Amino acid sequence: MTAPENKIYVLTGANRGLGFGLTKSLLARPATTIVASVRNPEAATSLKSGIENATVGGNSVLHIIELDFNTAISPKEILQIVTTTLSPISHVDILICNAGFAAPFTRASLTSAEDLRTSFEVNTIAPLMVFQAFWPLMQKSPSSPKLAVISSSVGSITEQEPVPGGAYGPSKAASNWITKALHSENEAHGLVAFSLHPGWVQTRAGDFAAKEWGYSGSPPVTVDESVNGMLEVIDGATRENFSGKFVTQTGEILPW
Repeated sequence: MTAPENKIYVLTGANRGLGFGLTKSLLARPATTIVASVRNPEAATSLKSGIENATVGGNSVLHIIELDFNTAISPKEILQIVTTTLSPISHVDILICNAGFAAPFTRASLTSAEDLRTSFEVNTIAPLMVFQAFWPLMQKSPSSPKLAVISSSVGSITEQEPVPGGAYGPSKAASNWITKALHSENEAHGLVAFSLHPGWVQTRAGDFAAKEWGYSGSPPVTVDESVNGMLEVIDGATRENFSGKFVTQTGEILPW
């Protein structure tokens, strides 16, 4: 009997924090192909080192590509990098846009234009460009293609967090708008697209936010807890339950 074709994931920002946790968890699954992006050769080396002793599921494989989103890359450039780095892939089942940037969490009245520009490049424009690059391959998925954009409750406008959001908050709010638009525009293709809040997690970014906000303890959610919850949401996401919505790692629906 011919083995079924691997489920193919594309994951950005894969070498540390949540991205690294997602990479390890996905790699442990059988029949899974992961196309993982990192920023530079040093990050690629770090990811390769980190997974040396990781559990690898049967027939699963990891491909590493370099995509630096400090200045958002065009869809054409992204595809060129992908095709020159690895063998052509037949389709993409799930795209997880995880790469992000957190500038200082200043009050809105003190947030600089420079921080806004950088944050929007990485957190808003880059995920859209990545989606545009892979969308033709996502339409070839044998099942409903999925787009999970890692967001943050700091990007909620309705329930704005009672802490400064700096440029991070508005860049995530704009990303949320785009994600919902992609859901609405691609109903005919069955796209499942949603923004995913991972929780306040014990990562470098989470610790940075804690310091910025004067919080003396550690963030309450571990990487493993967040990753397990996010993958449960991603696995179970459909057009009917989560698509076009702002979802937490526990499956709670947040207001935009």
